[in-house]
Amino acid sequence: MSDKPSKLKIADREFTSRLLVGTGKFASNKLMRDALVASGTEIVTVALRRADLSGKGDPFANILDFIDPKRFLLLPNTSGARNAAEAVRLARLAAAAGLPTWIKLEIHP
Repeated sequence: MSDKPSKLKIADREFTSRLLVGTGKFASNKLMRDALVASGTEIVTVALRRADLSGKGDPFANILDFIDPKRFLLLPNTSGARNAAEAVRLARLAAAAGLPTWIKLEIHP
């Protein structure tokens, strides 16, 4: 038996870390970025309903400016969707924003 942990493989991607970290509930985007780096995660979930992807009115509002897409796989999630139609709408918004086609599906009726 090897002491080296196996990699997490999903589709054609391999990850050395099995930790998924969300972007919510941080006091600032800088603190979020620092926590992501310190955690060693490679997959970062982004709640589309709560994330301001526009940066309107606040140059620091767009959390995507604080997440290096070369270092982390951004995994948009549909948290807040109450049904399948809302989840699909949020997934389409993620695609329109240029986020990866991977989705963490969440529906809370």
